[in-house]
Amino acid sequence: MPVSSHLPRPVRPSLIFLTLIGALLLNLLPWQLIGSHFAPDFVALMLLYWTLNQPRRVGVGWAFVFGLAMDVADGNMLGQHTLAYSVIVYLVLSRSRQINIFPFWQQALAMLGLLLLAQVIMAVLRLTTGADMVGISYFVGPFLSAFLWVPISNLLLVHQRKNVPDSL
Repeated sequence: MPVSSHLPRPVRPSLIFLTLIGALLLNLLPWQLIGSHFAPDFVALMLLYWTLNQPRRVGVGWAFVFGLAMDVADGNMLGQHTLAYSVIVYLVLSRSRQINIFPFWQQALAMLGLLLLAQVIMAVLRLTTGADMVGISYFVGPFLSAFLWVPISNLLLVHQRKNVPDSL
């Protein structure tokens, strides 16, 4: 969250869990009608958001659990989402204080790099098991996810913002 005149209110763990479940359900929608590679990865996006804004509550363990859920739900090779989500969440945890002071558009660029890294990890894991080479369209989803970073961040921060009195 960029530096502002607002103090964030505490977030209930139930809100974090519900947004992650909602993201999982959004990922499971039949995106094949418009092309599955063009769909944003909502689970990765929510994991990155909550890891950045609530690093004491969301971490690699949550990434592991939701990555495993994505692997099982998609019927993919077990562990590809798990590894990719765990790596990008770890990287956010290691730099969360630095990323938090960036404006939202710079945060979106950082998230683009992390989401592209997640796609590269999953593509390499697929290639090592003998799958076909992925096309360039496989890397469109992270760009859409990064584009959604600013509106989703603002939407989730609306209820957290609390005005600071001028006397402080």
